[in-house]
Amino acid sequence: MERPVRQRVQRTPSNTPFSSLPPIDEDAPISPPTPLSPRTPISPLTEPKLLNGVSSLPLDIGFNWSTPKEMRSPLTMMKEQQLGETQNRGLSLPLRASALSSIVMRRSSLNDLSPEESPTKGLVNGGSSRLENSFFFQPTENGKASNRSIFRAASLPEISPSHERISSATMASDTLLGSRFERFSYLTSPSNSLSGIAETSRISVAPSVQHNSQDTSSFDHKSTMELYRTLPSETLLKNSQPLGLQRSSSLDGGLLINDTKSFQVDKNPEPERNLLLKYRAFPDAYLTKEKEHGKLNPRPGKMFIYDKPGMTGERIEVRGDVVDATPWEFTDTISIRVIRGGWVLYEKPEFKGEKIALDEGDIELTNPFGPPDEEVVNQQNGTTQDHEQEEHESKPRLKRKFVIGSIRRAVRDYSVPEISLFPEENAEGKKVTFRDTSEDSRIFGFPVKANSIIINAGLWLVFAEPFFQGVPRVLEVGGFPTPASWGVTHPYVGSLHPLKIGEPRVENLYEPKIVLYEKPYFTGKSREIYSSMRDFLSRVDKQQSLFMFSAGSLKVIGGCWVGYEKEGFRGHQYLLEEGEYQTYCVWGGVNSELRSVRVIQADLSEPLLVLYGMPEEEKAEGEEPTFEVTEAVADVELFGFGINTRSIHVLSGAWVAYSHVDFSGNQYILEKGFYNNCGDWGSEDNRICSIQPILTAPSEEPSFRNEVLLYSEPDFQGTCRVCHRNQGCLPERLTVKSCRVVGGSWVLYGGEKFTGNMYVLSEGDYPNLTSMGIPTDSDIHSVKAVPMTFSVPSISLFGLECFEGREVTIDTRISNMQEEGFNTHFLSVRVNSGCWVLCEHSNYRGRQFLLEPIEITNWHKFSSLSCIGSMYPVRQKQRLFRIKNKETGHYISVQGGVEDMKTGRVVVTEQVEGMSDIWLYQDGLIKNKLARTMSLQVMGNVESGAKVVLWTETRVPVQTWSAQVSGTISSITFPGMVLDIKGGKQYDKQHLVIREENEEHASQQWELEFV
Repeated sequence: MERPVRQRVQRTPSNTPFSSLPPIDEDAPISPPTPLSPRTPISPLTEPKLLNGVSSLPLDIGFNWSTPKEMRSPLTMMKEQQLGETQNRGLSLPLRASALSSIVMRRSSLNDLSPEESPTKGLVNGGSSRLENSFFFQPTENGKASNRSIFRAASLPEISPSHERISSATMASDTLLGSRFERFSYLTSPSNSLSGIAETSRISVAPSVQHNSQDTSSFDHKSTMELYRTLPSETLLKNSQPLGLQRSSSLDGGLLINDTKSFQVDKNPEPERNLLLKYRAFPDAYLTKEKEHGKLNPRPGKMFIYDKPGMTGERIEVRGDVVDATPWEFTDTISIRVIRGGWVLYEKPEFKGEKIALDEGDIELTNPFGPPDEEVVNQQNGTTQDHEQEEHESKPRLKRKFVIGSIRRAVRDYSVPEISLFPEENAEGKKVTFRDTSEDSRIFGFPVKANSIIINAGLWLVFAEPFFQGVPRVLEVGGFPTPASWGVTHPYVGSLHPLKIGEPRVENLYEPKIVLYEKPYFTGKSREIYSSMRDFLSRVDKQQSLFMFSAGSLKVIGGCWVGYEKEGFRGHQYLLEEGEYQTYCVWGGVNSELRSVRVIQADLSEPLLVLYGMPEEEKAEGEEPTFEVTEAVADVELFGFGINTRSIHVLSGAWVAYSHVDFSGNQYILEKGFYNNCGDWGSEDNRICSIQPILTAPSEEPSFRNEVLLYSEPDFQGTCRVCHRNQGCLPERLTVKSCRVVGGSWVLYGGEKFTGNMYVLSEGDYPNLTSMGIPTDSDIHSVKAVPMTFSVPSISLFGLECFEGREVTIDTRISNMQEEGFNTHFLSVRVNSGCWVLCEHSNYRGRQFLLEPIEITNWHKFSSLSCIGSMYPVRQKQRLFRIKNKETGHYISVQGGVEDMKTGRVVVTEQVEGMSDIWLYQDGLIKNKLARTMSLQVMGNVESGAKVVLWTETRVPVQTWSAQVSGTISSITFPGMVLDIKGGKQYDKQHLVIREENEEHASQQWELEFV
């Protein structure tokens, strides 16, 4: 009798159940995997044959049995099940039981058989069983008994050749265990983030998607879900070839593509519908390009811990690791401001216990390490103590305190973060490597399995769910051989995020101070420096007693500095932020030489830079690529710009350019100006691969600072007094010898109560009295801030009293009236708008007079002068601000996108779209930050109630405005008109309009808030 041939295709279940087979529990867990045999190559003789030419199974699908199968009747097996002979089985995830886990194919029924027994003895006519040559039930492998389990743990598809099997991590020999743990031995050495060793090719590249040229079958979503429940996850993923599944090998770095034929699920599958959109073959961590990296550039760390919410209360400054922070006492809620670096808070001292990761920025924490309430604990334990509970309620509840065990600075530089996930314990199996944020790391909709993890660099937040849902696990550099080692029971990863260090930041930009030490670790003699120095050997003052050839260590107290390898600001450059630098390795030095320093002085509010590349040969002459940069760029090639830069034009701010990607390699500090060639920015070649701006750090002080710092000694030394407002009488003991003006302009008076000679100083540094224009034998007794106004300056001079005679109207500075052809004799003055400074002699010398909008009928009587030699208007620095209506409290903003439009609707609403409420004042025009080629203009007939819109500034006539920090915003083009809100009940009741000025209308009052 010839054996029938069964077709191995999926069929719909029969309506009539088999009476001879026991029912299968749908939710029964699958039997646990058995120990694996040592890795042996598969013989070509055991290659499976095609079943009727329908499909071929993968070679390493794992369905092998080490012993022959015993054929027993179903009645016998049902009795065994009723007697409870089933073994305890458990998995971390409940999977649907399949035929492989049923009692018919259960491995426990085969353990009693000896290898000598032949399964063919009980067959009819002594014929061989049809299962004897089946791939699923091969009794031997290369002549040896196979001992592989039918289930394997893997988080990625098996894309290597079929003979490279994944070893089991549950049961193994001692020799095998030793070899696995050797993978973690290197983790005892310092990480790349700390060692400073240059590393190349740290970012992998995703190859372009390619499809297998061999036979493939359609992919049915419904069938796939059934397979995921019944077959190992790797089997499902391996046979999903139509999606172009591929990745870089974790072993040799080569590209491996799955060339196994697909498993045919159904002859008539359902049509594929948007499968590529729903299931992603690989996470987005493979989009980065492979680049060469230069030396790492470490940065100092700093954060503030406040004992009260809202960045208030007592402040503790932390610059490095704290082994034991338990002596610090906090309330149940604290606030933390991280200035630089990525930090970790630990529950216990010596960096143990639960962790909290801190990124740069502000955060408030409420007792995350505290124990649960006693009542909740009692309820969980099921204990009830009425008497004790009444006494507990009668006593006032003590407020729990926030306790921090220890603190560690985990992110110190710009090294590329890297995490590797392994499907099996002890770093076994095909790993998945991430080097950037992945909001959805699932593969074909399923999370990545990570029984073990190795982190080579960075501080990682690992989420079990995609899109950063749930509570993350905070993992630092090191190895995690088991799920328990990183604190989970279900080792599945849905999303990841590494903490990265941000742009360079400076806190006290206008108070530069650096302390140099002769030797490393702040030993030896020290010297304080407040300004740029071309070398450390020259004598600066008579009191100087220390002369050093090079600095061994340094502390930057304030400001942002540039250190140079050689004298005269030459050689390798190093950015020096506020912090402590124990050795040259901490500032990223190529050697121990540091022989000159320079202070960075720039407006850091709106950085803007233009890179000019090398012209390409195929392009026409005169054309060269340009790249306008406004924020940090880790790789210029990602924006279509080459790495060879011909020249650089810094329009605003201060920048740091790097010779390699990811802010690695040599540093070049760039300030406002034009750099014609690579020698101008201190490089030997034109290579610039990454660039980032220097920004201001968040502080407790207001964003807009208008103050003057008075020093009792020249060169900003001695006692310092900070004046935020007008001071009619300075302390007698304070003798002003130098000063710094921050923000706006200030007037220094020689007498008390703003009398005597006036000296107007704009923003800047004045190291001595001569730089301020003050005689060396004079004293300063009062100071006054120049009012901040936004207007187009204008002044009229008259030849006779009472504004009669010849008239000269001026709207710009004049250094020499006589040189411009004017007679310097004037008898009356009218300041039309703005603040002006009139000087007695040319080139702004002699006595000075600050004039706000005023009418002076007799100039000689007012000033005791009959001539004016020079004059200039006090211009306000361009600043960003919001315009708030005092009546409604809402802000002026632009409605709708402003990128490509020619006009914009300007409204006063509570809800603002993005940064559409940020404005600036330039030459009388009020512009929006997002559309700097447009300004506020009145549309239609100029009458009360006419709408104000955002329109291109080239429109004629040019409409200018004047504004104060608090008050009305008036039209200069249309006198008597001010900004107002339309009001009413119409759809456009929030629209901005102009109306005649009326002091009784509160909606015409505005307030500028600087940002």
